[in-house]
Amino acid sequence: MNDRLTTFVLVAGAWAGGWAWRRVTPTLRAAGHEVHTPTLTGLGERAHLASPQVNLDTHIQDIVSLLEVEDLRHVILVGWSYSGMVVTGVLDRVPERLTHVVYLDAEVPRDGESEFDVAGPEFKDAMEQSAQSSGDGWSASLGDAEEIAAFFGPMLPDADALRSFAAKLAANRQPIETFRQAVRIRNPASDAVPRTFVRCPLAGEAWASIFDPIMERLRDDPRWHILELSSSHLAPLRDPELVVDTLLDISRRTSA
Repeated sequence: MNDRLTTFVLVAGAWAGGWAWRRVTPTLRAAGHEVHTPTLTGLGERAHLASPQVNLDTHIQDIVSLLEVEDLRHVILVGWSYSGMVVTGVLDRVPERLTHVVYLDAEVPRDGESEFDVAGPEFKDAMEQSAQSSGDGWSASLGDAEEIAAFFGPMLPDADALRSFAAKLAANRQPIETFRQAVRIRNPASDAVPRTFVRCPLAGEAWASIFDPIMERLRDDPRWHILELSSSHLAPLRDPELVVDTLLDISRRTSA
């Protein structure tokens, strides 16, 4: 496969949408690649589709449907943060369409684990409480824009970018079933697909308890390549050039 013909599918995390990749996609496309940045059901410009029925399977099917309807093959699939759950499910369902899966500071669940299992009890308690206090009982918020900006501020020093990011996340509520539902990994063919875990540790003390154990667990697994970027959990917004360089390098290695 020629690296200039690589197809990237980039999936953003919870509360976010395809807009989260807008600083990454121009350079990838300028390099000759095909790039898709789908937004998951109930988020971003698809927020009007949010409902109590939206769960992890819904989000997995969002990406599977994109791959099938567009007949995308030889895909490098990238999951960031929560969407590590999503790309894991996609890998299990349609491994024949993928040449590499990249987990960008993303959850890497084992069979039968949910986002709550991976992220831990503190996150679970906060999200369940948010859902109960939301007025609808089935969606969770990260807080208002000011609270979100305060939390993510150390990870994204650009004040304008932080303000825009916080406002977009505050405008969304995540269907809670996407966090409660466990992923199922049953397809042995998925084992043949190479995968890379990319850790972004800068200013990320809040994430270390989630992603550092994942990284250590994967180090001895021959299916995995481990990388560390000098960036934060918000790498696509903070250091898009590092993300692009990493993806281009993976593309070259995949097509070699």
